[in-house]
Order: sequence, then C-alpha cells, then structure tokens
Amino acid sequence: MVQVKPMSARTVITSPTPATRQRRSRGGTQPLPLTRDDILDAALPLVAEHGLDALTVKAVADALGISSPAVYHYVNGRDDLLDRLCERVARKIDVDIPATLTWSDTIVEVLLRMHRVFEHYPGVGARVLSTQRRSRAADRVSQKVLEVLLTEGFTSTDAMDLLATLHFLFGGWLLGTRPLRPGETLDPALLERSVHWALDGFRNTVSPITTPGPAAGPDHGDHP
Repeated sequence: MVQVKPMSARTVITSPTPATRQRRSRGGTQPLPLTRDDILDAALPLVAEHGLDALTVKAVADALGISSPAVYHYVNGRDDLLDRLCERVARKIDVDIPATLTWSDTIVEVLLRMHRVFEHYPGVGARVLSTQRRSRAADRVSQKVLEVLLTEGFTSTDAMDLLATLHFLFGGWLLGTRPLRPGETLDPALLERSVHWALDGFRNTVSPITTPGPAAGPDHGDHP
C-alpha cells in the first residue's frame, strides 16, 4: 500500500482569483498567452487619449504588464504596430449607407463617417492617407465611392479623378484639425459643405455616360 504523506501545516491551497488569472508577469512566463489582437486592443485607448504620434512600444507593454521585447514577438517594430492600428481603426468606417440617398449625399456621408472615426484616434487618418502600405480597409472605402459614381453613369476615368480630389480634400481637412488644442474640433459641417462644393463642381463639368461602367476592382491607387 502506498502511504500518502500528510500535508504540512504550512501548506495552503487556494483557488486562483480572477485578478490572479488575468495578471501577466513582466518579461516572464505568461499565464495568459498574448495575441496580436491583445496588443492592438491595449494600444487603441492610448492612441485615442494621446494620439498616434505619441504611441510607443513601451507604453503598450506597460499597459499589458509585460516587457517591451515581448511586444516585438507580435509586431515587426513600431511602424508595423502603427500600420496595424491604422488598419484596425479604418475597419471601423461603416460604408453601409442607405440606398435612398442620392449619389452625392452618399459620398458626403462616406467622408463624414471617416471623420467621425478618425477624430477619435488623432493621427490615424493622416497616416492612412499617406502610407504606401496596402490597406484593405481603405480600399473598401474607396471602392464604395467608385461604385457609387460608376453606378450613376460616370466614366471610370472621371470617377478616379474625383476620388483623387476627395483624397486631397480630406487630407487637407485632417491637416487643418492637427494644430487645434486638445478638446477643440472643427465643425464637421464645414467638411460637409466642402465636399458638396467639390461634387457640385464635378457635376457641372462632367456628364455621366449613358451606360454605367463596371465597378472598379480593389487594386486602385488613391483612396479618400
């Protein structure tokens, strides 16, 4: 018979508390394995509060309670982290717009929705518009604008020209908001009027063709 050694009076058996289960040890073995989504989830509130330019890998690591080198297991440096954050934010732009709107009102609504998303994450919009890295989320927004224009009957060339114009316009809008002090914002009604003015000029100088062209593919260049 195997004898069972009695437990020492010093031995204490405890169940892990929720706080214990969620704690990640700094730089050591982690009871809860990290994922790349965990990294991005921790970084987004920091971007919302301090802006994309101020984000550091160390700040993200501190928010997770891990060492900075541990973050690099999931991203290839700070630039990769920023690009992935921008992609995550851009995916928040909802392009499911009611079909009852006119083509011009639909495009205005797309840009207003871009503004509403990007204003919560300072610096993200400017990086999305200026990056050379392919962005599926940004392509999705551009594709929506192109589909609206092509369905209305404009040529693909005119549609792409207007898309580039909207890109420049929205980029200027983002630059105009950067010098503002924290808590100050430009009235989005100004953006709405500006887009309407651009679309009115487009409508007055370009005529739709009789037969609408096919929707553009995802491999286009500019995005608004």
